[in-house]
Amino acid sequence: MPNITYLIGAGASANALPLIKENRETNKNGLAKELMSFVRNNTSTLLQYNEGWDSSAIKKLTEIADTCLEFGTPDLYAKFLMETGDYLNYKLLKNLLSVYFKFEQEIRQSFDYRALTFLTTITQSQKIPENIKILSWNYDVQIELAAKKLKPISPSGYPFVQGFKCWPNLEDGEQNSNNPFLLHLNGVAGFFYSERSLSQKIDNHFHFKSVLDKEILLSFAWEDENIVKNNTFFENRLKITKNIASQTEILVVIGYSFPFFNRKIDKEIFESMNPSIRKIYFQDPFNNGERIKELFDLNEVARNNIIHVAQTENYHIPFEL
Repeated sequence: MPNITYLIGAGASANALPLIKENRETNKNGLAKELMSFVRNNTSTLLQYNEGWDSSAIKKLTEIADTCLEFGTPDLYAKFLMETGDYLNYKLLKNLLSVYFKFEQEIRQSFDYRALTFLTTITQSQKIPENIKILSWNYDVQIELAAKKLKPISPSGYPFVQGFKCWPNLEDGEQNSNNPFLLHLNGVAGFFYSERSLSQKIDNHFHFKSVLDKEILLSFAWEDENIVKNNTFFENRLKITKNIASQTEILVVIGYSFPFFNRKIDKEIFESMNPSIRKIYFQDPFNNGERIKELFDLNEVARNNIIHVAQTENYHIPFEL
């Protein structure tokens, strides 16, 4: 069986969570507007769960959410905050993103059932095949939620379907995995960074109190150890990613537009894939994937085998599987 790698973006969770920008085709709000609504709709709860906070703290969060909307995306505003040395608001914005995604998925139980359909389809004998991997640019845990729903009825105590290994949120998967099934390229919402164990789950859904003395296990593509202290994450992210990429024969891209800020890491991914990759499925209702040829070096076989998948009802399953 060929080694198949999925490279997914926000579109893979779009039935449950907002895209980075407003979707005019579906009339859904973008992430910046959703952050603004979240702060304004949960003011009293945020004050209740963050002892010592007052209206000025809520005003600060509201200003951050509003400015994300002015910049168009939280990512662009975060880059601005970093470049201007406003590290306090930079951390507050990252914390706001983490809290928002945790709230949406755990309190509102927003879930994209395509993730469950995908795992159900590929699972064999109650185990995820070792030749399938996912590289995700998403902060969300939609795939993890699906893996919990697919857990066989047994007294084993393990909360996921067998073979489910994720990184860097090791508490949500099999431990000490150098070859995960799912790797979050920019970290994941709902966890603190731990230098020793890599991840520590955040219990409080509205947590902001430790924003100054703890790092959130959620990062932007331009970050490194000179900006934040997630050393173990940065030291291993590309090493594990390149190991997965170097074995890829078939790539399936779902809901991902290759934004500028991710370009450096994406180039390294495609450079690692180049010797072995021979086919690319590009799943997007409008974009046919031809732009990949302009952005990245591809061997001749892969360049001539970019297949557009327009349907988005489910994650694409290659016939080679």
